[in-house]
Amino acid sequence: MGKVYISGRITGIEEEAPQLFDKAEIKLLKDGYEVVNPMKLNHQHDKSWHSYMREDIKALCDCDTIYMLSNWKESKGAIIEMEIACHLGLKLIYEGESTTPALFVENDLCIHCGKQGCFD
Repeated sequence: MGKVYISGRITGIEEEAPQLFDKAEIKLLKDGYEVVNPMKLNHQHDKSWHSYMREDIKALCDCDTIYMLSNWKESKGAIIEMEIACHLGLKLIYEGESTTPALFVENDLCIHCGKQGCFD
């Protein structure tokens, strides 16, 4: 199935976030994906938001699909990850929808940003 990165809100819901990410990870593993859960990455750095994002983006770049938790629009980091995934041509899965990924491009328009030629 490929390698999928889970993206969603963490900041502000630090106690709840691990459960949300774990639930998504279990579902995606059952569906046959190799899963990258950013909550489980080896974060050996100064624990600043910027350092977390640097590590997470490195992991995202090794994936071919991004899975967006339902709370992703409430997260600056998840929005950035979505934008990067869009420009890198990763496939997209939204939580609550089929785990068969959609492409970001439909009729030559990016389904995230609506721009033509987003992947140029």
